[in-house]
Amino acid sequence: MSVEVVIKNKQLIKKPLTIKDITMGKYAAGTIDQYMRNTREVKDGELVVYNPDKIGRGVSIMGWSSAVKDKIAIVANSFSTKYDYEMFYDIIGNIMRVWKTKNFEEEGIKHSAADLEKLCLEQKNTAMSMMADIDSLVNREDGENLTFFSAMIPLDIKLDLMKKFGEAKDEEGYADYLHDLQSLDAYFTVPIFYGQKNKDAVFGNYAVTSGTDTIFPVEPKVPPFFTDPSTGKALKCSLYIVTLVSYAKQKVIGKISFEDFVRLADIGNCPEFDATHVILKGLSEERIAQIAESVHEDPLEGI
Repeated sequence: MSVEVVIKNKQLIKKPLTIKDITMGKYAAGTIDQYMRNTREVKDGELVVYNPDKIGRGVSIMGWSSAVKDKIAIVANSFSTKYDYEMFYDIIGNIMRVWKTKNFEEEGIKHSAADLEKLCLEQKNTAMSMMADIDSLVNREDGENLTFFSAMIPLDIKLDLMKKFGEAKDEEGYADYLHDLQSLDAYFTVPIFYGQKNKDAVFGNYAVTSGTDTIFPVEPKVPPFFTDPSTGKALKCSLYIVTLVSYAKQKVIGKISFEDFVRLADIGNCPEFDATHVILKGLSEERIAQIAESVHEDPLEGI
């Protein structure tokens, strides 16, 4: 499970933490957008700190702002990598030094700086054990993969792969796997939702730009936590399209249904990215124009 640590500043004269107190010149940080993608910009909100050399699930700083001076909550996600946990306790230790505090609370239990190394080792071992025993923790009737809200993007990881890493206690292999996925220089495309005129419905619009490697979904879906503003319930969407963008012309050159794009771009033969996405190599200007000019139905006809 995830682990939360709370550190309180008990100094008489309290100074706010700086982002450098968190990153220490060796980690990176960014706030998370509504699609759970790291913006790489530090703003008020949920801040995710990560090791750029070993990008894993990252460490969440809850309610971050440049005015934090009384207390701070830091969370390490379940199934984090060994490097995530090492960073987690490294950050805790540094905040304790900056605030000159002797104790911190982990899940309500007080600890001192002397406990950091022991707690880190325990979390590493727990993560591997949980992965090895994933079948008792996750109901496979809900699917054969699990969504990880990771340091840079959400990842859909196959349960069998997680189990394999855990049973082998392969900390390095697991860390390398998450890092390789998140360090890929590709655009993680997401659907932008629009209301349909005179209809109580929405359609989702993915964008693909010529020359841009894109992490593209095998099937379209509503991202986690999206709600219908009119009802407050989970958003439902049955119509998805793909907008084709020419980088050279700097404009949209066509729109096509999701299904037609999958067929014409041969998505089924693209390299696998994770359990639900593929890597669509950047389409040439010629190829994206061919798809735009191909014979297909107007996906927005009648809307």
